[in-house]
Parts: sequence; structure tokens; C-alpha cells
Amino acid sequence: MKTIAIVGARLNSNRLPGKHLLQLAGKPMIEQLWHRLTHCKEIDDIILATTADDYNRPLVNWSQDNSVSCFTFDGDVNDLMGRLDAVINTFQPHYIVYICGDCPLVDPGFIDHAIKALKRHPLKDSIVLAEGIISIHEGMAFYSFTGWNKLLAASQSDMSREHVGYADKLIPVLDKLNITDSDDFSAIKHRVSVDTHADYRFMEEVYCRWYRNHSAESIVSLKWVQQQLIDDPALRALNNHVQQKRPDTHYKKAQILCHVRKDIGMGHLKRSAFITNLLQEHLSLGVTLHIIGDKRTDLPWLQSTAIWYKSEQSALSQMLENNTGLWIVDIHPHYIDKVLLNSALAKAKSANTKLLAIDKTDADIDFLVDAIFVPAFFCQSASDKITYGWSHYLFTPQKIVPKQKRVLITTGGSDALQYGSWLPAIIETQVPPTYKITWVQGPYADKPILPNSERWTHVINPENLPELMAQSEMVICCYGISLFEAIVSGAITLLLPTDSLCEPPELDALEKSECCFISRSRDTITQDIEALFTLQSQSFRERCIGNAEQYSLEIEGGNKLCQLVSCLIEDTYVKP
Repeated sequence: MKTIAIVGARLNSNRLPGKHLLQLAGKPMIEQLWHRLTHCKEIDDIILATTADDYNRPLVNWSQDNSVSCFTFDGDVNDLMGRLDAVINTFQPHYIVYICGDCPLVDPGFIDHAIKALKRHPLKDSIVLAEGIISIHEGMAFYSFTGWNKLLAASQSDMSREHVGYADKLIPVLDKLNITDSDDFSAIKHRVSVDTHADYRFMEEVYCRWYRNHSAESIVSLKWVQQQLIDDPALRALNNHVQQKRPDTHYKKAQILCHVRKDIGMGHLKRSAFITNLLQEHLSLGVTLHIIGDKRTDLPWLQSTAIWYKSEQSALSQMLENNTGLWIVDIHPHYIDKVLLNSALAKAKSANTKLLAIDKTDADIDFLVDAIFVPAFFCQSASDKITYGWSHYLFTPQKIVPKQKRVLITTGGSDALQYGSWLPAIIETQVPPTYKITWVQGPYADKPILPNSERWTHVINPENLPELMAQSEMVICCYGISLFEAIVSGAITLLLPTDSLCEPPELDALEKSECCFISRSRDTITQDIEALFTLQSQSFRERCIGNAEQYSLEIEGGNKLCQLVSCLIEDTYVKP
């Protein structure tokens, strides 16, 4: 009575490429899943089923390095049924357990329970939880050899070949055994699969919590996870907004264009990556991110499908060829060939593509696009296509936490104004010795010249920058999204001189909002840093914190952008 478990896994996920090799508590997700399956007493063999293309070679390498049985399928990469059947024909089992490779919380106890039940009823093809039973389980399917062959014969459409069990949902062919659950997993319903960046953050947090207090040989208890979800709304909130894709639904597609380089900085790319995750998780859109610039691999927050281009021409040509229903353009108009961009926008518009611009534009772009979303509190344009405000910022405000006696300095992705070459010496003399100091270097920035002092810490492009700011008592930064992340995190924030990066009217409006300290000139920066710590500035510090709390409550840029995108793709958009 041979039973095999087949783990289906490919690294080609549209919403989270490479997800199976992402780390959970120091090990790849696929390895944590494998560890769980080895606790099943009813399984005789476990086989990884992937495809033979080069993109999935890292999975094959992992299996070889860990002595894991791996089957590479050289047929159609979307034919999951064919891939699994090739494994089944090789191993000739009596019973088959299919495991989704993105479900690292499958419960070994339930798997044994289901297999035993199926074995006790040899005439049954598969199992299903009895009517009325609610459970948190995800990512498993159970078949007898006969039941599998029935399902295979019924799986004739492309959709049923790509999704295991879909054919039986269309026209039931399997004689299923109704079973009880192995334990009470009905207390809460929540996603426990990993399909998006939000899902990964959730799973990463679950695994970190468990292994903080349990041995490496243990496996995360699903009952414990259920209780954690009941007790902690913040844990649930990490991914409870993610929409599960349905195999019978056609989801619309969008393309996002942005650029990145030393003189432009990282702002457009970071924001575009945020928008990509947002639309995938909330609207289930198929989103491709097109990036003009030299490819970088040191961007841990960039986990969506992205294509890098050396030139604007190649990026725009590919977008026109893809012919999707929505373009989102996050480009600084001063750093792109406007004739080329406007020509591409006009062609896309003539093909009935909806066009959405993010942030700065010019008159020609304003004329072509359908809407302009400005994620900022200030905007001088009088265009009737624009929507903006404090509520439009595109980041998730950090929870206010107790502050560490630390000053954090961040000068942007490229440190365009070269603060790292001279500012640390001033900070060393003006920040009281009781404070620790952290300098954050952006990925395009030159190495800063830091004092030789134990209180200084130097970090490069940290993935957890928002958390670091939220933990710091004070933040010194240049103009950009990090400034507003720091403000709403409750940190006392000083804006460094902006030179030409911010127009005077915007700076005046920021000063009027009383949410941060502002240094207007390099000539006064020494006094401006000193003022952060004086008794005379105490009342202004308190006003800044109070105002920042109010602004934080207003921020809902993600929801506003999703509403705008939904209206555009459904053709119900009305100008504000």
C-alpha cells in the first residue's frame, strides 16, 4: 500500500518569484515544508516535482544538495497534471498526496489522518471534509491510484491541466469519502499559503515567533498558529487583505514603468515596487514592473516580476507589444526622452489602454494620461486630473513604539547632495554623547566618512528601514518618502537642506504643517542640529509629534490608489 507525497513547486510565480527559496527562520521555505512532511508516518516517499527549464534550476540544485528526490518535467510548464502524472507513472503508488509547495504549514497529523481514512475505504477515490466542517488547512489533495486516473481523464481543458482538482469541480467524477478533521482547526479562517509579499511577511513572522522559543528540530504547530491568529490582530493584518486568485476568473493586467540610477535615486523604483505588490494583493491584477536602469540584485524589497532595460526605447517597445489594459508611469519628466515617452503614451491610448501617471508630470503628459495620482501633501498643478493630499502617501505607517536613544541619518538612495562626505563630522559634535548614531547608506550612495567612534553604526540599504526609523528618537533625512515615513513614525525629524530637490512653496507648506524641523541652508545646519536637543525647542517637538499622529491617521494612499485603478480598468473613472 505505497503512498507518496508529491510537492509541486516552480519559481516562476507572477506575484512572488522565487518564493520557494525565500528564507523562513534561516532555511528555505521548501526545506521547512520538507521537514514537516518527514513527520508523516503514512508517507513512504516524498518527491519534488518541478520543470526542466533553467529558471527552476536552483530548486533542482537545492534538492541535490539535500538528497531530496526530484523529478524534472520537460513538458508544458503549465501542465501541472501532466507533471504529477509523470511522477505517479514512475513510482506506481497506491495512494497520492499532492502538496502545494507554497504551503509551509501543512499539518502532518491531518495528512496521516486523511491517508488512513482513505486506506480504510479502498473503493473511494478521494477525501473531503464533511459538510459543515470549517478548517484552516490549505494546499493538500488526496487520491487513490484509481481516483487519480479518473481525475486525469477528466482534465482536458488548459485550466484543469494547470489546477489540480479543477476538472472535478466542473463535473464531479470522483467518489469522495467524507471525513472529520484530525483536530479542531475551525476557530479562525486565515490564509496560510505564500503567494504574495504580504503572505511571506506573515509566514516569516510566524516562523520567527515559533523558533524563538522552540528547538530547530521541532515543526511549527498549526494549532499554535491558530491561537496566535486569534490572540493577535496585528498578525492577521499582515496578509488578511490578500485576494486569493480563482482558476475560473480572468484577471486584468497592468504594466508599471519606472527608472532608477544614481542621479535619479531609488524613490521611483521603491514606490513602483510598493504599487506592484498593492495591486497584486488587493486587486489580484497581473502586474509587470518595467525598470529602466542597470540591474541590481541587492534590493530585498523588490520581490515582484520585474524586467530591467538599458534604454527607454526597449522598455516602451516591450510595453506596447504586451498590450495590457492599464499603464502606470512613475517617471521623473526631467530624466526621460519626452518625445519618446509621449509617442508611446499616444500609441497606448489609441489602443484603448488606460494611462495613470504617478507624481510629477509635465503639460504634454498631463494631456495624454487619464488620471494623475500624487502621493504627497502638496501639489501646485491645477490639472483637473490630479488627486493628492496627506491621505495619498504610498507607504504603511509604522506602529508607534518606544524610542531608543538613537539618531538615525538617511540621505536617500544616491545621497545626491553628498552629505556623507561632510555631515557626519558636524553630527558628531552636535549630538549629545548619550545618543547612539546610525548612518544609513543608500544602494547608489558613496561610502560616508564616519567618525571613529563606538556609538556610530553604518548600515547599507537595510530592508527594515521603516522599523529602524520608528525605533529611533530622532531622524535626520533628506526630502523624499523617508522624510514622511519618519514623521508619522513619531520620531523627531529634521529635514536636511533640499537645494533644488524641493520647490520653496512646498517647503513653506511643510513648515506651516509643523510636523518636522527644517534646515534651510548648509550655513545653518550646525545650529539646526543643535536645536533638536535644546530646552527651547521642547514645545515645538511636542507639536510635531501631535501633528504627526494626526497625519498618520489620515494616510490611506494604498486604498485610494486601488479605488482609482479599479475605476480606470472598469471604465467608471470620473475626474475629481
